[in-house]
Amino acid sequence: MQMNTGVFLALLCAIGIWLYARWRSPRPEFAPLATADDDPLMLAAFARAKKSRPRFLSLARAPHGHALVKLRFVSSSGQTEHVWAEVLEVLSDTELGIRLVTPPVTHSGPLERLHRCSIDEVEDWQVRDADDRIHGGYSQQAMYAIARRDGVSLPKALLQHEAKYTDL
Repeated sequence: MQMNTGVFLALLCAIGIWLYARWRSPRPEFAPLATADDDPLMLAAFARAKKSRPRFLSLARAPHGHALVKLRFVSSSGQTEHVWAEVLEVLSDTELGIRLVTPPVTHSGPLERLHRCSIDEVEDWQVRDADDRIHGGYSQQAMYAIARRDGVSLPKALLQHEAKYTDL
């Protein structure tokens, strides 16, 4: 059976578009755990992250493997989400250059991924050091604790990730 050249090219273009869309908008490996905005463990995590922002700035300016911040994002549908962004540059004690890495679930339409944000917008932070240890990540640690409290078993990969946190 001989494939028509036009059909082959259309199929090749469709695959190329699908691959580009997957690369441009990556999805997290694990779905986020649903937590209440007023959960005491999450509120404590955000308070701890806010209090430790000077430590974050110090770690983010030093050689590191990866630095992330969690921000409150209001999508095109008016929903508030909490998204992670990669810290590309510490511009000053009050401003960061970032790239959104967690695609907002409730947003539709184009979304610029490169931004500047104020340090006051940072809800949480985490920095992976040269020894692959993770500093900060208080909301992530709270999610693990909430999952356990609510009887959710964490997958092995998340348990291994949890073991890398230094700020327990």
